[in-house]
Amino acid sequence: MSAYFITGLILQVMKESAKYVATVREPVSRFVSMWYFANYQKRFHKTLTAFLNLPQYVPQHKKKFNMIADYFGVKDPRKDVPEGEVLSKARWLNETFDLVMVAERFDESLVLLKHLMCWNTEDVVYLKAKIRKPTYRAKLSEAQKERLRQLNRQDVILYKFFRAIFEERVKAFGEERMQREVEELRHANAQLTKDCGAKPSWPTGRVKTWTVKNDSNLCKMLSMEGYNVQNQLKKRQRLWVASNLTYDLLTWSFT
Repeated sequence: MSAYFITGLILQVMKESAKYVATVREPVSRFVSMWYFANYQKRFHKTLTAFLNLPQYVPQHKKKFNMIADYFGVKDPRKDVPEGEVLSKARWLNETFDLVMVAERFDESLVLLKHLMCWNTEDVVYLKAKIRKPTYRAKLSEAQKERLRQLNRQDVILYKFFRAIFEERVKAFGEERMQREVEELRHANAQLTKDCGAKPSWPTGRVKTWTVKNDSNLCKMLSMEGYNVQNQLKKRQRLWVASNLTYDLLTWSFT
């Protein structure tokens, strides 16, 4: 199903004032991260190095390439799709989304998001989780990185396009102003850690999570798995809609 069709459906049910936001990540680091997070080594019965040395790839492998384009709904099955066609889709996406954030510039992205949504700094505070220990991070050669760029060519084109757009937005926002607000956000992050009594934990020995002492909703969310938070928010949303939008969301308690 194409992004054009999906967007048409979404626009039919969303208010005109709705904002559309996405995030892109540098394709090599994104692929390597997913390799370990989704345990591709077990799925494919190969180390990452052995996988990159394969002379050709089966459909099961190819599904894992160009996932940024896939998530946007514009992935082309052709290996040699012209760059101009990918850029044409990128320009269309840029007109569709109000903001495309960049994972490598996450704090700056949140500052732009804050202003887009008319939020306060406290609305975008966060703690880093699901971070692999350095011993579980692949050290790729430049040749291996280039191999991944070739395999994820559409993603590379999209990433470069949106990264350039992002840098233009930061420049227009004002670099000094941006630095001030980034520092404000980082201070708020540190305060959140202190207020929640948050401590890093490595339950699997590989990925960092958080334990908290404060049982407020916000602090509870910090210690929960992403899918659990998502399920709880969906449940809360269904309750809110069923109540004809009268349910007091502040009374909701995460479990």
